Amino acid sequence: MQVAFAPHPWRGNRRDFLAWAGAGLTTMLLGASNRMVVQAAPGAAADTIYREFSGVNMAGWKVSLGDGNYAAPGQEPVSLQDIETLHDEGLSEVRANIRKRDIMAHNITYRRERDESALDYTHRFTCEFRLPYLPSVENTEENAQTLEAGLFVWDGLLTKLDCGMAFQWGLNPYERFGEVRSSIEGVSAAVWEPVGYLAPDTEWHTFTMMVDYPRQTTLLQIDNVTYTSYFVGFPKRWPPAISAGIQVEAISIYPRGAVHGALHRVEYRNWRWQWLTLEEHQLYLPGVMHEFSASSNIYLPFVTADAPVEAEPADAAQNQTYIPFVARDE
Repeated sequence: MQVAFAPHPWRGNRRDFLAWAGAGLTTMLLGASNRMVVQAAPGAAADTIYREFSGVNMAGWKVSLGDGNYAAPGQEPVSLQDIETLHDEGLSEVRANIRKRDIMAHNITYRRERDESALDYTHRFTCEFRLPYLPSVENTEENAQTLEAGLFVWDGLLTKLDCGMAFQWGLNPYERFGEVRSSIEGVSAAVWEPVGYLAPDTEWHTFTMMVDYPRQTTLLQIDNVTYTSYFVGFPKRWPPAISAGIQVEAISIYPRGAVHGALHRVEYRNWRWQWLTLEEHQLYLPGVMHEFSASSNIYLPFVTADAPVEAEPADAAQNQTYIPFVARDE
């Protein structure tokens, strides 16, 4: 089944445009087709693997300081000395605010691969993750702001954008504890849209992130539950060579009240990154194209036929419409 739709006039700023465009940017941003595609079943038999990487831990990955940092008055600025990633035989532990200062620190642990063909493929990134402790208002030694992950390709020659998707799990026990959010901004830093809920615990969970770069569509699943996700682009000042990257992250809790100097730890293991050519088993869907207004926005998750759909987010903004949609191979 294939459905095409005509371009729709757009009014508003760039953030409005990303919200209006829903699951994918259109020709206005990256010059791609305005046809939207969803894979009916990740891992279909027809998938052709161009490149594949995997490991039980993140040994060999790089560690960098993200943008979610804050230092309370009188504190030195956040630096690489405040974060670390440790590895053992079965997992890696991503740590933030290791010196337990009065700060919020952002650890990005990442792997990048240079390849001029990176934008020609669908990228699938799966990984298991776990909290080794439970954040709470009573826990002053270890506490969290978020757990995050991302999948991006840097197109240094054409758009100078790092394009892909990201999600975060809200773990600050003082605000929207357990909220799952998807990145919707592409100007200088991420703005996060609430798309569901995952109860915080200390059990192992698995995320699957897919980005179909030729068609600029995305898929996010956590424990086989599908959440809304967005194709976004971030301007960078990087070398011109095209490169793809995957990343896992931890941000320690924002210091406030009785919370000072709390360490944050996240465990990751059994990751796999595949670059796929999906010749078959595709389903073409019409996009949700509507004129953006401040009181209206549409969620349209792309989900697999046998995966449950996340219920309406309890903390969704007023006047937003959540539309569960099950994609089936017809």
